[in-house]
Amino acid sequence: MAMTAPTPTDRQVLLGKVASVLVGAEALAIAGFAVFYLVELVLGEGSDPMIVLMSALTMVVFVVGLGYVSMGLWRRHPRAQAPAIAFNFLLVPLGIAMFQFAPPLLAGTILVTAVATIASAALMGRLA
Repeated sequence: MAMTAPTPTDRQVLLGKVASVLVGAEALAIAGFAVFYLVELVLGEGSDPMIVLMSALTMVVFVVGLGYVSMGLWRRHPRAQAPAIAFNFLLVPLGIAMFQFAPPLLAGTILVTAVATIASAALMGRLA
């Protein structure tokens, strides 16, 4: 007999949408950095063109992956929670460390966004 997932509550659906939007915002931020790298390359400001290109390519890979995670969270796909939580767990120490060398607003934004995404993705309920 096939098991069906319990119907999510309105709160769980809302938390899934919040997680999706936050992950989507992270993907857009990384896309912005990739564009910035490429603009710097075109202007001749990059120290080594190959390093700049590979860095931009790596960012694009993350943008694509986070885009799929965002879509998966929006649709409540069962395999979307883990990468969202794992990626944002990596951002927590980055946000903490950034208080030493970056503007506090930027470091705080990264830290709060990461924690909010982890919480909303974890609390959106178990997906089947």
